[in-house]
Amino acid sequence: MTAKEMDKTLWSDRILAPFQRRTSSGRYLPEIDGLRCLAVVLVVLFHSHGFFTSGSEPSTVPELLATDPGTALLHMPHALMGRGWFGVQIFFLISGLVLSLPYAAHYLKGEEKPLVKNYFKRRLIRIEIPYILALTFFLFLSIIIEQSGWDRLPNYFAGLIYAHGFIYDGQHNPLLFVAWTLEIEVQFYLIVPLLCRIFALPKLLRRFLLVLTIFAVDQLCGGSWMAFTDSIWHHTVIRQLNWFLPGLLLADLYLSPNLKGFREKGGTLWADFVGGLAWIMVFVLIDYHFTISPRPFVLLLAFWCVLASRYLGVVFRNRWITAVGMMCYTIYLFHNFFIHTIFGPHILGPVVPYEKGNWPNNALIMVVMASVIIIACGFLYLVVEKPFARGRLPRKKKKG
Repeated sequence: MTAKEMDKTLWSDRILAPFQRRTSSGRYLPEIDGLRCLAVVLVVLFHSHGFFTSGSEPSTVPELLATDPGTALLHMPHALMGRGWFGVQIFFLISGLVLSLPYAAHYLKGEEKPLVKNYFKRRLIRIEIPYILALTFFLFLSIIIEQSGWDRLPNYFAGLIYAHGFIYDGQHNPLLFVAWTLEIEVQFYLIVPLLCRIFALPKLLRRFLLVLTIFAVDQLCGGSWMAFTDSIWHHTVIRQLNWFLPGLLLADLYLSPNLKGFREKGGTLWADFVGGLAWIMVFVLIDYHFTISPRPFVLLLAFWCVLASRYLGVVFRNRWITAVGMMCYTIYLFHNFFIHTIFGPHILGPVVPYEKGNWPNNALIMVVMASVIIIACGFLYLVVEKPFARGRLPRKKKKG
């Protein structure tokens, strides 16, 4: 290695050192942080998207197919970024995998059973403290910017107990719009220890029950769910279980000898090919409705291929990508602040000229904007999230 290469390595190591994950269990899958990066970047682009679309562009796959190839290619970035909301479903599957994996390892591999007390303590410290800091910040921001900011106190206290959706009939919290997903995540945290008892069942039975339940919930959400007219039901964990449960199934598959064998051999090329197609289909299928939707299973296949592939996994294990994935919670909490309080009113237009519907030029602006937001959130991460990332309160170092 040349001196120049060593300097470059040291430079990157110094930047990335604060963003390396250390887990309490010692079981770390860097690909999962890579997938977190994908999810949060999609969400940031989606929430930026409204500034740049005219609303008249072809947005769906059928609309793109109905245009000439040149027009379709021109508007493909718009169509992809307009699907960024699906990053939330990617997060849900990740939660299902990460939270269930220790329980699956206990039941299937005989590892030590996670203590429920420690499980909830880690969740409380790691998730709750950054959330309270963010929610309080946005309350004071609302008080400073809006003369009626104190009227948001009821929303603040409802948010503190993760019950805004219940108290306000499914409405999003005006202080922290994205908190509705966190409320659903917390509901899922509460039932994970109970759900994971399914790993005590024989392999064929538990996998059959997981697949059947995913189909049943998906069918309920897409069809008979409409019988529940109260919007509050659309913001509960029940409504999203078809995205969480594939994570449990993936935890089961991850611990299987087949996937372990692929990973020990450095991955398999066919998983790269299938995985590439699966990720494309994940976003194509958004525009199509089926009596029984395959989307949760296509997303599950896409995840499995990342873990089993040779080159796709390398992309998701890249240290820069996993660093963004590690701080995804901070990015998720604060990205809308940068988009709607800083970029929207003060930069887009006054500093950076742009025209709605001008694709793919707008996609370039969005990518630069998202990059700046991620870098800014990196500094926030070190203050807001990292001290609590391991699920323990920070302790002062003893002198001497």
